[in-house]
Amino acid sequence: MPIYTARQHPAAYGHAVGILLLDYRGPFVPGDVGNASTYSYPVLFRTVPGASSRRVFDGDEALAEAVVDAARALEAHGVQGISSDCGFFLAYQQRVAAAVNIPVYLSSLLQLPFMAATIDPARLIGVIAANGKSLTPALLAQAGVDPARVIPRGLETEPVFGGSVTGGARSLDTDAVCAEVVHVARQLQHNHPRLGAILIECSMLPPYSKAVQDATGLPVFDFITMVDWFQAATRD
Repeated sequence: MPIYTARQHPAAYGHAVGILLLDYRGPFVPGDVGNASTYSYPVLFRTVPGASSRRVFDGDEALAEAVVDAARALEAHGVQGISSDCGFFLAYQQRVAAAVNIPVYLSSLLQLPFMAATIDPARLIGVIAANGKSLTPALLAQAGVDPARVIPRGLETEPVFGGSVTGGARSLDTDAVCAEVVHVARQLQHNHPRLGAILIECSMLPPYSKAVQDATGLPVFDFITMVDWFQAATRD
């Protein structure tokens, strides 16, 4: 049997991935990044104090220290990689990666360069985001992709998603949200015939990825495709 050494901080061991959470209260359904049943491996969650959706969407510099502190706490508990539950945590990606000694993949948007490399350069990538206004060309460039290849579409104006998720409601009609996400995906495909793939930015939307695949016939990437990929790379 191997010999194990006690760490200073953890009360429990064996967590594969650490997830930084928004300071948000709402229902996290199965398939959501914030629901532990989504994963086939153990995950550990940690809320970033003060990290409201609005502040993270805006890339608030005043949050950077709290994000780094939360990431270091997850590392001290022995996780093998760190992700988050909001694609707009991308604003803190470089600082967190420099502050810890394990892989950091805070945003689903980090998959965009890989996606772009897998399809015809003349084809486009649709991004379905929680907030389209925050999906700026500068943020897309920070993800490492040419913004000209990306067609962003936000859900903040959709009646159910906008009211239930970004509005902070305590209940969530999953069938209604699924219908909105599929509707937006079909619109993207109809308006942009050169669409070659779709990325779902928001961590609350992976439960609807299969419905988008079925509706469009396109490859669909989300937070879970990214976390699963890194999980396989660190704990094969």
